[in-house]
Amino acid sequence: MRGPCGPNGDPSHCPQGPIWLMQPIPYFGEELAGEWFWEPKVDGWRMQILRYSDGHVELWGRRLERHPDWTNPLAAIAASVSQFVPPGTLLDAELYTNLGRQWIPSLFARVPKAEPQVYLFDVVCWQRQWVADLPYEERKRLLRQLTLPPGFFVLEPRPIGSLLEALQASMAEGHEGIVIKRRGSPYEVGREAPVATVNWRKIKP
Repeated sequence: MRGPCGPNGDPSHCPQGPIWLMQPIPYFGEELAGEWFWEPKVDGWRMQILRYSDGHVELWGRRLERHPDWTNPLAAIAASVSQFVPPGTLLDAELYTNLGRQWIPSLFARVPKAEPQVYLFDVVCWQRQWVADLPYEERKRLLRQLTLPPGFFVLEPRPIGSLLEALQASMAEGHEGIVIKRRGSPYEVGREAPVATVNWRKIKP
C-alpha cells in the first residue's frame, strides 16, 4: 500500500495510495441549515477506485486496517476503469450487482454468478490534482465528464423537497435509504481513520 495522497503532497503523484473514505452520520430529524441534496443509498460494499499517474489501477475496500486490496479478484472491473478514468484520479464508489447485495461475494470468485454494478458518487483526486476541497457540487461536475461503460453509474444529486418523499423515491428504486449532502461541503479525509461528517447524513426507514 502506497502512502496516502493529500493537499500538501506532490500533485504529480496524486493519488499516492488509498485513503480513509469519508463516512455519513445518522440524521435524527433536527433542522437542516443551508441547502442540501439527496442521493440514493445503495446497499453495496464501499469501494475506492484509484488510477495512478502511470496508468496503474487499484481497487480498495474502505477498511484499510484489513488491507482490502480488491484489484486482482475484481480484475474485470479494473480493466474497465483503465478505459475511462483519467490517470491521477481517485473515486469514491459503491460496489453492487445486478442481482442485489447478497451476490457481491460472488464477484470475487473465479466464475462470478452476477454482473457487477459500480455506482460513482465522489472524487478526491482528479487528473493529478487534489480536489477534495472543492464544493460538493463541483466534484459532481467532474464526475459527469466521465464517459461510463455499461455497469457504471454516477449517483446524481437531487434537490430536497420532502425528506419523506425522497426516501420513498429511493426505496421505490430498490435502494436501502438516502444520504443527504450539504451544498458547498468538502470531502474530508482522515489521517488515521475515517472522518464521520455532519455534511453527509444517512436516512433509512
